[in-house]
Amino acid sequence: MEKFLINLKTKESNKRPSDEELQLGVELEKRQKNTPAIRKFLQKWKVGRSWLLYEDTRGMWCFLCNDNYQKVKHLVSNRSMISGCKSFKVESLKYHEESRAHQLAVEIHKNTIEQPMQSPAHHALCKLDQETQNKMAILFRNTHALAQNNKSFKDYTWLCELDEAKGLTIGKTYRNPKAAKTFCTTIAESERRSLFSDIDTASFLALTMDGSTDAGVIEQETIFARYSKNGKVTTKFIGISSPPKPDADGILAALFESLARLNLDENTLKQKLVGFGCDGAAVMLGRKSGVATKLQEMQPSLLITHCLVHRLELAYKDAVKAIPLYDSAMVLLMGLYYFYKNSPKQRSNLCLSFDALAQKKVVPTRVGGTRWVGHVVLAIETFFKAYQAIVSHLGDVVQQMNSPKEAQNKARGYLRLLKRADVIAFIHLLLDVLRPVRNLSLTLQNRKTTLADVHNKADVATAVLQQYQTSDGPLLSKFLEDKSCYKGESLTGNLNVESFRKTRTSLVSSLVEAIAKRYGDLKNNKTVASTHIANLENWPLYPDQQDDIEEFGVEEVGTLVEHFNNVLFDDNQESVSVD
Repeated sequence: MEKFLINLKTKESNKRPSDEELQLGVELEKRQKNTPAIRKFLQKWKVGRSWLLYEDTRGMWCFLCNDNYQKVKHLVSNRSMISGCKSFKVESLKYHEESRAHQLAVEIHKNTIEQPMQSPAHHALCKLDQETQNKMAILFRNTHALAQNNKSFKDYTWLCELDEAKGLTIGKTYRNPKAAKTFCTTIAESERRSLFSDIDTASFLALTMDGSTDAGVIEQETIFARYSKNGKVTTKFIGISSPPKPDADGILAALFESLARLNLDENTLKQKLVGFGCDGAAVMLGRKSGVATKLQEMQPSLLITHCLVHRLELAYKDAVKAIPLYDSAMVLLMGLYYFYKNSPKQRSNLCLSFDALAQKKVVPTRVGGTRWVGHVVLAIETFFKAYQAIVSHLGDVVQQMNSPKEAQNKARGYLRLLKRADVIAFIHLLLDVLRPVRNLSLTLQNRKTTLADVHNKADVATAVLQQYQTSDGPLLSKFLEDKSCYKGESLTGNLNVESFRKTRTSLVSSLVEAIAKRYGDLKNNKTVASTHIANLENWPLYPDQQDDIEEFGVEEVGTLVEHFNNVLFDDNQESVSVD
């Protein structure tokens, strides 16, 4: 029966609404009009729009216009789709698609990436005949050689003239410094694009920074990037930037400035940065406001590494500072270096001594410098080669009446040290001890060395040094066979072998302890210690080690995955744990 009554109105339905109800309805309608709708980004908008990207913090943007902004900025009227648009409307996307700036960016992308063989640049290049290409290749190589060897662009002109004298055809154009500058800029831009492509496709990134001052005493920060390309660890130079202030914020600004030249930004570091290496300065490694701390706040999984070569140098200095004989040895080696460096006459007379002894000429080298421990080893090896000639020459300087008083006094003092048995014995000991340390330093300086390789190399160097705690090294043993004479020269002073061996034990023990202290994180830091599994030399090798193979690395992999969890997995992926 209800279907027959459906159109009937009850008395109550005919009742007119009250004024209060009408007013309430009006207010409710106004509220609905004034409350904006909450809009969200829809994934379906990406269909057919490969250029569209989205992040929660940035919004949606066009990566084509962003990457080619310098080329299309004269057509850009609204930067919202470049810096990030949070007006989530399909009309905004359609408006951007139809803009001239976007269409130009799409065309540039097609020409350079998707269809390089159809680009205008390729067609222009095809029009050049082979002879012109060969000419340009020579000119570009000349420019690259100048830049590679830090030469002036003024040398470009005579370099071209030299090529022409060799019979090479290079033409009459593009042979001035201005052309060289243009070529160099082009080469740099090409390398910059290549580096950006490598870093953009790499899954992870590590940075290395070091500071220095230029000729104008202005602070400069040198930045290198380290990443894996096709399974091969690669280290590339990013750039040099001058921080506005030599503090943590200024250095960080210099870092971002260098990254910006490669179209990299802070988001790249948040997504890919896993390692950061620097020296031990407080501005870099300060726990509260250092550069490394600020980067770690940006990326919590960041693994901070104090430069391993710096640490080795500091360990060496810690070990020798309490050895009195070390000061005497350094006074002798450094004094001889400056004695011959600052006087052409003395250096010339030293060469005459070499000729008289029929020996190869070598000049004392400087102790210390940018080659780390290797500089000390080189200075000692050179000292031993030139020992006889130096003693002979200094003896002549002391005896010659026409020699300047200052030169005579210096020569007399150096000659006294040269004939002290304990000083010569200590220099032999130092060379024995520093050779394994030098080998470790050279390994750490190798670009191919990774943190995983350091564990074994440090253990090998420490094991060799520990042998010298209880026994003499090969050079010291040979010297002690006849400690009263060295290379035909009689030595002064009664060398107490037992007392000297206590000095040897003290030196080596201090060095082993200093290395263990400076490299303590290789064993004490769980994450750093776990990196040793990346070195295949540490893996079990033999069939009877099957049980070891099954258990090997399980705990270490779990530690590394836990530490780098937020880098290994995106926000949309669930984090994992290794049991």
